[in-house]
Amino acid sequence: MPSLFKRLAAVIALVSLVTLTGCTSKAPETKPAAPAPAPAAPTGPVKGGTLVIGQSADVLTLDPALTTDEASRPVQSLLFNSLVKYNDKMEILPDLAESYNIQDNGLTYIFKLRKGVKFHNGDALKASDVKFSIERMSDPVLKSRWASFFTDVKEVKAVDDTTIQLTLAKPNAAFINAVASYMFIQQESFVKANPSLQRIENGTGPFKFKEWVPNSSITVTRFADGFEQDKVFIDNVTFKVMPEVASRLAALRTGEVQFLEFLEPQFGPQLEQMKTAGNIDFTKVFSNMYHMFGFNTKRAPFDNAKVRQAIQYAVDRDTLLKTAALGQGAVVGILTPALGNWVLPVDKYPEYKRDVAKAKALLKEAGYEKGFEFKIMAPSNYPVDLNSAIALAEQLKEVGITAVVDKTEWGTYVDNWVKRNFDTFVGNNGNGTDPDLAMYAALSTGGSTNAFQYSDKEIDDLLAKGRISADPAARKQVYDTIQQKLVEKGPMVYTFATYAYYAYSPKLQGYKGQVVSPFRNIAYAWIKN
Repeated sequence: MPSLFKRLAAVIALVSLVTLTGCTSKAPETKPAAPAPAPAAPTGPVKGGTLVIGQSADVLTLDPALTTDEASRPVQSLLFNSLVKYNDKMEILPDLAESYNIQDNGLTYIFKLRKGVKFHNGDALKASDVKFSIERMSDPVLKSRWASFFTDVKEVKAVDDTTIQLTLAKPNAAFINAVASYMFIQQESFVKANPSLQRIENGTGPFKFKEWVPNSSITVTRFADGFEQDKVFIDNVTFKVMPEVASRLAALRTGEVQFLEFLEPQFGPQLEQMKTAGNIDFTKVFSNMYHMFGFNTKRAPFDNAKVRQAIQYAVDRDTLLKTAALGQGAVVGILTPALGNWVLPVDKYPEYKRDVAKAKALLKEAGYEKGFEFKIMAPSNYPVDLNSAIALAEQLKEVGITAVVDKTEWGTYVDNWVKRNFDTFVGNNGNGTDPDLAMYAALSTGGSTNAFQYSDKEIDDLLAKGRISADPAARKQVYDTIQQKLVEKGPMVYTFATYAYYAYSPKLQGYKGQVVSPFRNIAYAWIKN
């Protein structure tokens, strides 16, 4: 240390000398300090920002128990939770329930709720709210679209504030799938205090309602007290109504919107080009939604099974796929390839080989040798379905049937569907993750989504058998039989399924698309600065 003291003393002496002698010599030039390096851009999730999503139609309701349209579900998926949920591999994971236990050979389900979960108004979630939500969903007065999935629930019991017990009247192999798909939890006191939940909500989801400008946009904002708050990064999500597909695509290209769902396969090549150019990214999945042509079986002549079968033979599904969807997809039955081994190959359906002579013969047997005229209700905001209706009308002319395409505004289309006010309609239905979810509510007598008003005891018995069987191989045989019989005499013509594209800005990071709930995963993505 002595050497250090000597150096310091010498420096002090030199400074003193310069000061005392009033030295006027020019001080040595010093270079300016180099600027501090800019902080590195964060590589992981960052909080903040607004994500704008383009939608073809306005939301119709915020009440998940009364949803009948495709535009409302994406918003609701950010506002509400179920007891369990799916991951991107369609596996069941905890959601509001931290665990669940199935007992008594599938008759008893016990869910243990997470502690500290809050509704958007700040109140704590209780098991009594879960009990209320399940019983409300099943209430015949409410007429929930999802009621048929919970008809086997015999009793719901709130054991304590964090434990809920469900007892089924009989085993239901698809019940946990139904819970994950359709059981959204709402607060009992809030629902009872508000006769209409169309434009208000009080869920537990990662986002809460902020603003709704009818026919323009709806905005949700991050719920800071949510139980998943550490996993949620985006501040606001705005769903912007943009009816024209070309306008949505242009807005994605310019950055006006940062996320779009494309169910219109004709835009796939453009999305591929935009991705190659680095303008967007996207996730592509085979949709679990099937396109179809449905009949009101309470109206003549569609109350006649031979008329329905004649139309099955009159339709050229391959041409429909090429015409309406540019061949981007596959001809299907009621189950799409997204359901894997449950799907019966279409070569098992004799009706899928077009036979105009057979169709005419069946019409003659049914008493309609000279044909008939009817309307096809088609949604104006879904080009694939509208184009399907136009192509179907052309094909049916060849067997003497005159079909008039009724291009219908979306709100009116949904209202007519709910009220069963149509001759026929084109549209699409979802499979969910199990054949029971695809079939039971839509095809059982009195089913909550049975807009066809279809009733067939043989189908009812098979559907009931498929529900209670715990053996996958036995269930497979049941649903194979159902698929064949539905094409033979059912209430709709299954046409094709397409790919779904979820296209988004490269700035949206961490997004994982999936078949079941593609919008929910937006909650876990973030916007790169």
